[in-house]
Amino acid sequence: MHPERPAERSVAQVLADVAGNLQDILSAQIRLAQVEARAELRTFRAAGVLLLSAVLGGLLSAFFLLQAVVAALSLVMSVWLAALIVAVAMALTCVILLQLGVNLMRRRAAAIAADVKERARCTVQPSK
Repeated sequence: MHPERPAERSVAQVLADVAGNLQDILSAQIRLAQVEARAELRTFRAAGVLLLSAVLGGLLSAFFLLQAVVAALSLVMSVWLAALIVAVAMALTCVILLQLGVNLMRRRAAAIAADVKERARCTVQPSK
């Protein structure tokens, strides 16, 4: 006895099945990559908590250092004037750091944009 042959499928049906299977494989690969990335990030959680704690401790230390500067200056001038001088000095420092950061960001963004343009130009050669 011969088993019955399944009905012949058209090329379009076969291609549709192949495309569907490829889409399923791609979706599974994406899910796997997400799970792996989450697992990797979990290993950094403890280090992140420690780093965040150190940054917050550093900010508190800087705050108390500035308070000490105000207290020291208040020995030779009014407390409000000492606080104003420290606040203005910190504001100027922040403005300078902000400007340096913005300039650095612009330079890096311009370098990246130039690199992307160069890669695109090399990849797509215009036909002559």
